[in-house]
Amino acid sequence: MDLARSEAAAQGTPIGPVTVAIRQTPGEVNIETTRNGRTEAVRYLPASAKATGASEPMGSFRFDGAKLITRLVTDINKQAITVEEIRTLDSTGREMTVEVMLVVEHGYQSGGTGVARPQNSPNTSKGINVFVKAPARPQ
Repeated sequence: MDLARSEAAAQGTPIGPVTVAIRQTPGEVNIETTRNGRTEAVRYLPASAKATGASEPMGSFRFDGAKLITRLVTDINKQAITVEEIRTLDSTGREMTVEVMLVVEHGYQSGGTGVARPQNSPNTSKGINVFVKAPARPQ
């Protein structure tokens, strides 16, 4: 993560380096995020697929042109959260911009769900993070 150009780096307690590894197969996208030496892996299935009971975090993905859009319903501190991320690469393929939208799901709000939800809702937070491709590690 480019800490100087990422909004997540400027929130509350400063975060250290963040690394994202994305792997795509014909039927899924796997995203591993490493922060402070701890790696979290999430498996995303096509938005049209029906998820079965999985033990690991699982979300959905779709493409809108060259944009990879992922959606994950998870919990943070026992509070349901929907995380939607829109990833785009620059023309060189060296920088990835990630637009993040977090929605705290209270269960009693109105106004739609997901992208249909009002963008200025008090339970919605948005930010943009920038990642720069790291040089390949020798094997």
